[in-house]
Amino acid sequence: MIEEEAIVTQLEAERIWVERTSKPACGSCSQACATAAVGDYFGKSTVRMAVLSPIEVQPGDRVVVGIEEDTFIKGLLRVYLAPLAGLLAGAILGKAIGASFSLATDAAALAGGLLGLIGTLIFLKFAPGLPRDKLQPIVLRKLS
Repeated sequence: MIEEEAIVTQLEAERIWVERTSKPACGSCSQACATAAVGDYFGKSTVRMAVLSPIEVQPGDRVVVGIEEDTFIKGLLRVYLAPLAGLLAGAILGKAIGASFSLATDAAALAGGLLGLIGTLIFLKFAPGLPRDKLQPIVLRKLS
């Protein structure tokens, strides 16, 4: 389970709204590095999201929100890895087909890559998705 602290801001009938402040990845050290400088430049941003809550909470409560790891990984694979794989496979196939027909291999690779990407996106649009109930973050426990 991937967990994150948040603060309850609003209650609704079926869900609650929480906010969390995103922090730089390396905020735990006191070194002056490029990542800390970029984090200071962009500042802290607040992320607001709707979550399910099996426990009773009130606005202002600090809570721990979580999502299943396997669902998160499967979602990442669908969003990032599958389109990238389709793009690369299409480009490789396009280059091979272009070379076999004595065409410009760069143009054939570009066309094949675009067709592979579009084909993958169409496939993902109509492929069975992840269950919606597992995609929704839930409140795991109340901190205060």
